[in-house]
Amino acid sequence: MKAALLNDIIEWDVNNWSQALKIWQPAIDKLPRTAKVLAIGERNGGLTLWLALQGFTVLCTDRNGVTENAKMLHAKYGVTTNISYANLDIVNDTPSTAQYDLIIMKSVLGGLKEQYNKAESRTRVARQKAINNIYTMLQPGGVLLTADNLQGSYLLKTFRELKGKNRQWYYFNMQELKTLFIHFSRTDVYTFGIIPTRFSKPLLNRLAYALNKILKRFFPQGSSYISVTIASK
Repeated sequence: MKAALLNDIIEWDVNNWSQALKIWQPAIDKLPRTAKVLAIGERNGGLTLWLALQGFTVLCTDRNGVTENAKMLHAKYGVTTNISYANLDIVNDTPSTAQYDLIIMKSVLGGLKEQYNKAESRTRVARQKAINNIYTMLQPGGVLLTADNLQGSYLLKTFRELKGKNRQWYYFNMQELKTLFIHFSRTDVYTFGIIPTRFSKPLLNRLAYALNKILKRFFPQGSSYISVTIASK
């Protein structure tokens, strides 16, 4: 995949987070292109673009609707006929029943709140409500693909504390994440990324990515800060 397209799909920390696409692809390949697909938390429309380019028709959603940048991005790649848009609050909206074959989201769960303007409503209850709603919306045998932020290494946790990032987002440990998907018939969780690839120099990002692939062999899952999940209903 060309770097420009990958950047448009993933947006940030591209080298590390793009591992999700490689992990998800076998599950995607099993689906007919007539599958009903829902993308959640799609502010700038990256995952919707990825799926539309593969021939899927996608409902692209965000809590307050996607940005105009998302629609411009989809037009740029000529996939607008494969995409429709809607507002969706996955925590509070009444879910449709057994409608979708595939639901996908990236870096969404850790930011969910029951009340949009109240940080204190970013709770375990809100996250579980969202997953329960997603479960309801999936057809029997349907699949949820999600990539989420883990706590990561001690060094990374310390950095977040110093920067106050823990007040802006929730970072999972592995057990918490697996508990969320308890009702699914099968859940596979993969991890990646000990060193973020967010340097200003592309060469440094490539070096960090290469080092991550080596470190993954020697460090426990909990040292990574990205989780990639495939959950089947």
